[in-house]
Amino acid sequence: MEIGALGLYVCLFIALYFEVFLLISFLEKRPSKKSALRPAFYPTVDILVPCFNEQETVGKTIESLLAMEYPQDKLTVTVVDDGSTDNTASIAQTYAAKYPNVRFYTKENGGKYTALNFGIENATADIVGCLDADSFVAQDALIEVIKSLNDNPSIMAITPAMKVHEPKNALELMQAVEYTFGIFYKKMFDNLSAISVLPGPFSLYRREVFKKIGLFKHAHNTEDMEIAFRMHSHGLKIVNAHTAYVYTTVPKTVRALVKQRTRWSQGFLQNSKDYAHMFFNRKYGNFGMLVLPFGLAAFAAGLYTAGYMLYTVTSLIVNRIADYSATGIPLHMPSFHFDWFYIQTSMIIFVTVTVISLTLFAIYMGAKISQTSLKPRSFVAYFALYGFIAPLWLVKAAWGALLARESVWR
Repeated sequence: MEIGALGLYVCLFIALYFEVFLLISFLEKRPSKKSALRPAFYPTVDILVPCFNEQETVGKTIESLLAMEYPQDKLTVTVVDDGSTDNTASIAQTYAAKYPNVRFYTKENGGKYTALNFGIENATADIVGCLDADSFVAQDALIEVIKSLNDNPSIMAITPAMKVHEPKNALELMQAVEYTFGIFYKKMFDNLSAISVLPGPFSLYRREVFKKIGLFKHAHNTEDMEIAFRMHSHGLKIVNAHTAYVYTTVPKTVRALVKQRTRWSQGFLQNSKDYAHMFFNRKYGNFGMLVLPFGLAAFAAGLYTAGYMLYTVTSLIVNRIADYSATGIPLHMPSFHFDWFYIQTSMIIFVTVTVISLTLFAIYMGAKISQTSLKPRSFVAYFALYGFIAPLWLVKAAWGALLARESVWR
């Protein structure tokens, strides 16, 4: 077997092992269904909305928070404008003037983490959450989160189930499938007590968390990832509320998507370096022993697989051109005739089919857990586009991390 193919086997087996591991986790502890019960206790909650040039969506974001099924005297919405240059501030001020539980602050531009810290320093509620100004919550989202927090006082932070808001073009449909897959594996990470990121769309914290470990950091433009790493390093529990739904807008162009995912991926690499002491350290449980090493292995496997496939296709084209130059015989497309006898039965085909099948199962379970309906064209977009676009941000992230460059936010 050639070295290149052997490397591909290793990458596929890493993916297979990881997906089987998640499947076992799912079978051991299946997600509970949403109940109609209401919390016995309603703590005070302050939802921070950091924003920079979000005039198109900030109003709808605030409205979605005010429409939540939660006692309004227990809920505060704090909008922190991080030096916007559009009409974001004036729109937010309008809501603050109209609703007594909406507060508005403006500050010089310093980055999202500084806006969050400003809001935390001015918060007095028991629970402090955040919601990106391009996201929207379901009416019962906060109720579902609070039920989980009430049930277990040891829970220090909690994440929702994130869905794509009204996907339309092929790229958005691709991401809708990806996010649905993410709902499944985030719940499985919850089973393992190893959630690796507290995303901007509607993650909530007990306020004491910030007293224990400090405020948000710049963290390579991935403050939501770094604080999860830091919480694990201090033994603070993070869970997932899979029945709390939040809808987020996603990049509509390849350029915007690659820029966003480069920031995420590079942030993972750089935060992993900062927290290298947690790798394979039993003190940090499944997070240190499994999730961090698997994340790094998956990143490397993605890079290798993309490189191997590019090399294989390029070699094929070069060889065909060389054959034509030597013989002068033009390349003819072979006629297709299906026959069961010619179906490939090699191990690599078997493993590939198994990985794809398990991926489809995970997407199906993610959709079932979050009551998401995916259209057939979403799957077409996912399998047609993802494998071609993902290598772009993996390469950019690896290069940026290697040179210790700052990732671009927008």
